Amino acid sequence: MKTKLRNSSYYLSSPLFENNRFIQAIITKSNFAKIDQPIDRDEWRMAANVANASYQPLTNTITFPAAALQAPFYDKNQSASRNYGGIGTIIAHEISHAFDTNGAKYDEVGNMVNWWTAEDHKKFEAKAKAVVDQYNKVEYLGKKINGQMTVPENIADISGLKGALEATKKLSDANLEEFYKSWATIWRQKARPELEELLLTIDAHAPNKVRVNEVVANTDDFYSTFHVKEGDAMYIAPKDRITLW
Repeated sequence: MKTKLRNSSYYLSSPLFENNRFIQAIITKSNFAKIDQPIDRDEWRMAANVANASYQPLTNTITFPAAALQAPFYDKNQSASRNYGGIGTIIAHEISHAFDTNGAKYDEVGNMVNWWTAEDHKKFEAKAKAVVDQYNKVEYLGKKINGQMTVPENIADISGLKGALEATKKLSDANLEEFYKSWATIWRQKARPELEELLLTIDAHAPNKVRVNEVVANTDDFYSTFHVKEGDAMYIAPKDRITLW
């Protein structure tokens, strides 16, 4: 027998699974109702209390809820170098999604059209392949990263960090050690190995530790800042370091 979910008293007494299923049904119906309708460019993609951020190719917009605009991402009491290493990298990451292997398929107003010259697109594909190949070699929990599945996020990570890094270097009191440590801080995580193994197979993002280490190892300033040399675990030869833009 099916129960109609209509009043608040039902929600309070229903199992979590049933409530979640009902909510997901509402979301799915809402999404289907948008088919063939004009794009609502003022629609928020997430709630203000969510510590996350996003890029939407259909509107060519980035979204930052209030929860993402606080420590450790941003704090008015910490140095500009730390803020660039936190929220600066995230802002640049989301902007860079407009030029990852998915976002690059949409033009400036969100139409799925090819706006690239043939020469530029060929160069872009070569750089994207280099990202895929590099991450395919990275091991985590005894398994290899899926470079193809994670390439859009990896492109945004590498591009975002380098963009924020260049901005930081223009500061009169730039502190690159603080910048890099701030980047590492925002990706701190506690997770059971079982969850991380699952995410390796389904998540479009590389594991957080990889997001930190592999990205910084592609920047020359990391080596001079922390005196990293050939033979060290995080060393990448200069010819193999990736610069996208």
